Amino acid sequence: MKKLLLPFLFVLLALPVFAQTAVLTFTAERGEVFHIRLDDRTINHTASNFVRIAPLRPGKHYVEVKVRTRQGVYQLGQRIVVPAGVEANYGVRTVGRNGKAYLRLISEVPLAPPVVVRPLPRYLDRYDEYDRDRYEPAPPRYDDRYRSDCRNLMTGHEVDRLIQTMRSRDFESTKLSIARDAMRNGSILAEDLKRVLQQFDYESTRVEFAKYAYDYLCDKEHFYYIYDLFKFDSSVQELERYTGRR
Repeated sequence: MKKLLLPFLFVLLALPVFAQTAVLTFTAERGEVFHIRLDDRTINHTASNFVRIAPLRPGKHYVEVKVRTRQGVYQLGQRIVVPAGVEANYGVRTVGRNGKAYLRLISEVPLAPPVVVRPLPRYLDRYDEYDRDRYEPAPPRYDDRYRSDCRNLMTGHEVDRLIQTMRSRDFESTKLSIARDAMRNGSILAEDLKRVLQQFDYESTRVEFAKYAYDYLCDKEHFYYIYDLFKFDSSVQELERYTGRR
């Protein structure tokens, strides 16, 4: 009996990790700012018109939304179910002046599996054993000031492809997911980051992705290149505080 159970247990352990997680986003359909509480936990202490929660445990969750508008505060509490292995995108909407807000499921997009990069095996050359003292490492691909932050730097062609892919999507949350996936295994120049940020419609999304991309920025001393994309001084100040803590 024990021998029969072993293969079954192995199959369970071999299930991909990404299938056991999910992503949840909320977007204001009319641009209002709102707060989200999920399962009695406040997600965004600063009101925003877009909120992304990742990673998220799949299954049942209780969502509380408080929307602030010129007409007053709209609220709702609703139970939702988020399947495993998807990004569930909800729209937040207010109707009339009755103080109630509504959630609308816009889409459930399958999450892409994580990219696993395995280093190629290194085979010893026949002279390695005799010339170890004479071995000189290959020169770095980038100059000294960029060497530590320029791993797998995105080429201009790769940035163009990323922008083209983002433009083919209508939802802000989907664009953000695509941009995050593109950045996860490489680095980017400030000028190219500025082009990517221009693909987002909402300033709050630009701030969120700029913070995320900062850790992948090849030339951090040029991060200020992106500041003229933001309409509000508060957004620039938020980014300056964030980078000052890194």
